[in-house]
Amino acid sequence: MRKFRPWLISIPGLRQGENRLKFDLDIEELGGTSREVAENPSFEELLGPVHVDLAIVRTGQKLLVNGRAIFEVRLSCALCGQRFQERFSEELVTEYVNEEETAVGERELDWEELGQEMVHGNLLNLIGVVRDAIHLAIPIAPRCRPDCRGLCPVCGADLNEARCACKLLESE
Repeated sequence: MRKFRPWLISIPGLRQGENRLKFDLDIEELGGTSREVAENPSFEELLGPVHVDLAIVRTGQKLLVNGRAIFEVRLSCALCGQRFQERFSEELVTEYVNEEETAVGERELDWEELGQEMVHGNLLNLIGVVRDAIHLAIPIAPRCRPDCRGLCPVCGADLNEARCACKLLESE
């Protein structure tokens, strides 16, 4: 029995105009792991499924995808090292065009074409746009809270917990 894959959309099955979709994805279904953004040392793991809510607008040979990917992650604060959870609601906006309709060849692309993704065949695969949203959402240096004071560079004390007695910080 073939597994249902809500991120693979049959283009002939889409009606002209707006098509609404809502579905949940586990990162493993996207071909990744809970440590999806492993190149970022502050990223620990993706928690639970990715909730996708979007509209696909079909106008002729073009498909406009507009919606949100909502997910929760565990991060380490770049300043104090504390682990914390954060919820993201990232916008998904992509325009897809049929590859056969836009035979580019050797010509230079115009500005409008640079923001487009190509569709190959009769299936629209949304995995790339969802994975990109996850990767782009994770900050390089996340903070556990906006006013995080970090660690003392001399003794390593968490300055959010208490003031340390180091001479370096006496001038504060």
